[in-house]
Amino acid sequence: MHYGKRLLLHSAQQPTAAGLAEAAASWGCMTTVCRSPDELRAQLEGGAFDLVLVEPATSLQQLLAESSLEGTLGLTLAELEKRHILRVLASTGGNKTRAARSLGIDTKTLYNKLKSYQSGGAAAARRAPGPGSLSTR
Repeated sequence: MHYGKRLLLHSAQQPTAAGLAEAAASWGCMTTVCRSPDELRAQLEGGAFDLVLVEPATSLQQLLAESSLEGTLGLTLAELEKRHILRVLASTGGNKTRAARSLGIDTKTLYNKLKSYQSGGAAAARRAPGPGSLSTR
């Protein structure tokens, strides 16, 4: 069966969402994989998808809870900027030149901001305890 629809995948356990992609392989969809919750939020807010698969469901529930006005007002300016940039990037289909033009910033500035988001996410992942690790507190 081939749908020809746009499919969005996110797995909190597997950044490449390999399990979800394998399960949906026979559907014939154009697939986009989100590697982080921030990317998932941006794709949901800026993209147009026919099907969305998120594993586990609590990841999607958390994003929906954070989208309230109270949650938004509690964010730092840097986090709001990051979310807006990722949303605009998603709405341009990942085209960084168009996204930078839409944001009114230089393409090099956009690349630097995206690079800082990646390095910040990698640093946070290194700090977070892995499954099965023991806390020393």
